[in-house]
Amino acid sequence: MKQKLTQRSAVNKTYYTKEHFLIIPPMGCPDIFPVQPCPACPPCPCTPGLLHTETTQYTAISDGTKNVYTNSDAVLQFSTSGILDPNGVSIVNLFINGILQAPNLYTVQPGVLILSDVPVQGVPLILQFIKITIS
Repeated sequence: MKQKLTQRSAVNKTYYTKEHFLIIPPMGCPDIFPVQPCPACPPCPCTPGLLHTETTQYTAISDGTKNVYTNSDAVLQFSTSGILDPNGVSIVNLFINGILQAPNLYTVQPGVLILSDVPVQGVPLILQFIKITIS
């Protein structure tokens, strides 16, 4: 079933309605919900373009004895990258046994993950890298 999207204007704002719901675009988010074209202002500082993300991950399994992991410890079937340089990505997240860890509990360097404590044997360590770029 196709739903019809209709456009309405009210006091310099454009709203869209979808059946009985009013969809109001978020304020200051033209990259995520572009409603109106950017006004002519060369060069245009107000809409730099859509944001693109690239997500990769390094996965290892804790052996219960060490707190330093390198690229050679990666489980290749679950990893899409080695341990990247944190200065080359936008966000780094570490999950130990599926729980997001606070950044003060670990250190990431190119090719090396240093944990402040030794995880329990057999738990997965997932180091997620997110790189955000503007098109």
